[in-house]
Amino acid sequence: MERVILQYEPRTATGKGPNRQLRMKGKIPAVIYGPGIMPEKIALDSHDFGVLLQKVGSSSMFVLQPSNGAQSSAEERLAVIREIQRDPVTRRILHVDLYQVRLDVEADFEVPVHHVGVPIGVREGGILESHRHTVEVRCIPARLPKVIEADLTNLKINHAFHAGDLIMPEGVKLLTDQEEVLFSILPPKDYVEPTPAAEGEEPAQPEVITRKKEEEESEEE
Repeated sequence: MERVILQYEPRTATGKGPNRQLRMKGKIPAVIYGPGIMPEKIALDSHDFGVLLQKVGSSSMFVLQPSNGAQSSAEERLAVIREIQRDPVTRRILHVDLYQVRLDVEADFEVPVHHVGVPIGVREGGILESHRHTVEVRCIPARLPKVIEADLTNLKINHAFHAGDLIMPEGVKLLTDQEEVLFSILPPKDYVEPTPAAEGEEPAQPEVITRKKEEEESEEE
C-alpha cells in the first residue's frame, strides 16, 4: 500500500472558539488516536492536506511527521483517515480523525468501491444507480486496498449488485452485510418486462388469423 508523508503540528487549545481561529489561519483541527495511545490533538495545513487528498485519495497510508522535525519516538508512526468532517454547504474540511495503526495488527477500514465494465442493462437503455460508494473491511494495514473494483458487465435491468458479489483481495475480509445493494440498473420509462411462457406450455399459435383465413376461403366457394 502506498505511504504518504503527512506533516502536522501539535495544538493545545480546543473548543469551538480556538478551532474557528485555527481554520481562519488556514489550519484544520485534527486528532490522532488508536489502540494503546492517548488521543493527540494536532493541526494540519488546510491547503497541503487538500492537495494531498486530491493526489492520493483518503484510503492511503500516511506516515505522520511533525512539521518541526521533532519525532517523539524512533518508531515510524502510521495512520489512516478514519473520518473527515465537512461543512454541509461549502464542503470545506472542518475536522479530521486519524487512526494510528500497526502493520501487523488487523483493523477495520472503509474502502471505496469503483465500478468497471458497461452493464448489459445500460446497453439496453437502463440507468445505472449507485447506492453506496464504500464498504467496510478488516485486514492488516499492509493489505489495505486503495480501492475495490465491482465488475458490472453482466448486470441486467431490474437486477442489483450486492456487497457479497465483490471479489475481495487476499487477506481482506468483508464486514459490510453481503446483501447490501451497491449498484442496480433501473429500467427506462418504456421498458416492458418479458413474460416467459409457463413451464410445459408451448407458445400460443395465431389461431384467430388462421380461422379467419379459412372462413374467407369458404365464402369464395
